[in-house]
Amino acid sequence: MKLLLIICLIGCTMADVVILNNETNFKSRKPGRCARVCTGSTGRGKTTWINYHDGDGIWTKVDISKCGFKNIPTITTSLEGTASHWTVHGTSAVYFGTATSFRVYIYRKYLKKEHASGNWNWNVEWVAIGYRC
Repeated sequence: MKLLLIICLIGCTMADVVILNNETNFKSRKPGRCARVCTGSTGRGKTTWINYHDGDGIWTKVDISKCGFKNIPTITTSLEGTASHWTVHGTSAVYFGTATSFRVYIYRKYLKKEHASGNWNWNVEWVAIGYRC
């Protein structure tokens, strides 16, 4: 009986998703089943940070290919960690967004990947909203 109730709670929930494009006030005519919200994290201690060429920042590429988007989704990011992530710039700036990946560049004077990957445990938390059909 409990198993049936849990399945119904999960399987019986429905939501209507509408995505608006504020630039043109266009309401998508694609069916709600095509809309997708996908979220994830690069993971504490698992994020591959790369030093930016001028020595004052780092960047990482985030893989969102498992979301199954057909076009570039709207992506929102946040930098999460245990220390000093409040002192940087660029935490919500998305670069080179595609249906399968995007990059985040983080700036702070003298910032190196060793800082982010070390005791600071920085990672990118993200939410992507788009279409899968």
